[in-house]
Amino acid sequence: MIKSASILVVEDELITAESIFELLEQEDFKMIGVAKDAATAFQLCDKEIPQVVVCDINIKGEINGIELAKLLKQKFGCQIVFLTAYTDIRTVESAAAVEPVMYVIKPYNDVQLLVAVQMAFHRLYKKQMPKINEQLQLTGREREIASLVAQGFSSKEIAKKLFISEETVKTHRRRMLQKNNINNFPQLIYMMGGS
Repeated sequence: MIKSASILVVEDELITAESIFELLEQEDFKMIGVAKDAATAFQLCDKEIPQVVVCDINIKGEINGIELAKLLKQKFGCQIVFLTAYTDIRTVESAAAVEPVMYVIKPYNDVQLLVAVQMAFHRLYKKQMPKINEQLQLTGREREIASLVAQGFSSKEIAKKLFISEETVKTHRRRMLQKNNINNFPQLIYMMGGS
């Protein structure tokens, strides 16, 4: 079973990379790091294997993002989310051959990225836990928060929507994991699908 929901970001634009990293880290994903090229990505994967890779297509170096994603998927079994400005048919077809979870077009918004990442973890859990037999113990408020997370809302956005503090949202999230003995939030969202 996957202990932590770990993500590697492959993006050579520093500002974009930092923005992705911060958003996902704030949402309690375990961030393995940011790689600007294939060599850095492999170095990071040698330290810890990510479950999901958010990968730009046009990266520095001899290996482009599509080739890198293909290699990472073959070697480590990671799920891939492409994040790119390229929409030409050749690039899209090449990327489709890797069978990514999603192909997110820049400029994107936080909801699009968070939904793509949730979908990637959903696919991982579906492979590992084809049948969901457990009944989750969630209050109405917890179910509401988990549902909003599944829709791609950040803790900050959920707090505004529900007129509560961001810390209250995070406390609810931690409590849901603890009382259901679940390792990470994407696993809880996956299990909610069957309850």
